[in-house]
Amino acid sequence: MDKQEIEIIKNAGIVGAGGAGFPSHVKFNAQAGTLIINGAECEPMIHVDKLLLEHDFGKVYEGMRTAATLIGAKRIVLALKAKYSDAIKVIEDFKNRTKSDGFNFEILPLGNFYPAGDEQVLVYEVTHKIAPEGGIPLQVGVIVTNVETLLNISNAIGGENVTQKYVTVNGEVASPMTLKVPVGTPVKKLIQYCGGIITGGEYAVIDGGPMMGKIIDMDKYAVKKTTKSIIVLPEDSIVVEHQRRSIHRAVKRAQAICLSCRMCTDLCPRYLLGHELFPDEMMKKMYRGELTDSDLEKFDFAFLCCDCGLCELYSCVVDLSARSLFNYIKAELGKKGVKNPHNRQYLTVNDFRDYRKVPVDRLEKRLEVDKYHSIAPLCDFNAKISEIKLYLSQHVGAPSVPVVRTGEKVTEGQLVADICEGKPGAKIHSSINGVVSEITDSFIIIKE
Repeated sequence: MDKQEIEIIKNAGIVGAGGAGFPSHVKFNAQAGTLIINGAECEPMIHVDKLLLEHDFGKVYEGMRTAATLIGAKRIVLALKAKYSDAIKVIEDFKNRTKSDGFNFEILPLGNFYPAGDEQVLVYEVTHKIAPEGGIPLQVGVIVTNVETLLNISNAIGGENVTQKYVTVNGEVASPMTLKVPVGTPVKKLIQYCGGIITGGEYAVIDGGPMMGKIIDMDKYAVKKTTKSIIVLPEDSIVVEHQRRSIHRAVKRAQAICLSCRMCTDLCPRYLLGHELFPDEMMKKMYRGELTDSDLEKFDFAFLCCDCGLCELYSCVVDLSARSLFNYIKAELGKKGVKNPHNRQYLTVNDFRDYRKVPVDRLEKRLEVDKYHSIAPLCDFNAKISEIKLYLSQHVGAPSVPVVRTGEKVTEGQLVADICEGKPGAKIHSSINGVVSEITDSFIIIKE
């Protein structure tokens, strides 16, 4: 393991670009026999990974080599959906041209199912190993990383800190695009650049995909290192309605109309991998009344939920909210200091798993987002960004600590917030030249 390259990754502020934002200097400071590059583009309406593979695979490849060397991987697998034929052709052509350099990797075409990009699902698809309940791929000798994260590693080796982010802007916008923008760019600027919002009625803006994204305030929110897409949907869409639904209302609906059909469990991707996760058991028992402390503890298998949303946005024929209840239970148990007690290591995959994979085409129709089939092409972003908002917490771990003062001049790429001493985290750098205008407990604002 090259400690110098780990320090370069750390100093560049690299975190997982496609998920929760796990600090990459921590992830790659480990040994694993298999490296999986996640190019599955898990959610509908997002196009970043396949476009990076098509247009900048050379940098992704260099990042792949660096990551594989750091962790000592003997098997390197680039997993992406078989339908990404243009990207696969680019990768195969590149691979044929570089046969003599001694670095070999596999291309694994995946089916078009959801959630193919869930890291535990991906580990099984590639290795047929199952990570323990509540565990991570490293426990079965695997590290999973995102396409854009590898591109950032390549850039860091070349001396660039993380100041840019690739984002797909899709949905109810005039011209869907995928853009490379400064971290901290106001979301409103992105939507305006894509021609503005075209829906005639009320709408909601989401950071992330329709299944796992969160509703944001377009006028206040800015792009994070983990922002992969900004999606605009009508206010009356099934996706938005579920997010607006209160926990109290979700419980009342479950009490009144759960059919005890088991579909939420039978299609749960973690249950199908052998995890003891039973959404139907929780939903069937809601008729007893509001959730009590004893109920919370009975449903502690909520910790195993991966938040994919299939149970509430696809499986349930009466439109109940199992995922939202799981999130509520996890939060309440966390407040009481309860940690996940489920950690079985020897799991058996469900015999029907291959027949219960949810096709993305059917999921899109269920969500009523099948009309947003634009490929959101990779386009230049030429808008002038005169102000950025850099969140101090846009990664797993403790919030970053500002190292600049109000009124201080900064340059693009300059460190403005460091890792909290003794805690996991990530460094943050300015993405524009400007002056620090405001520092709070949550963010730094820099203006030209």
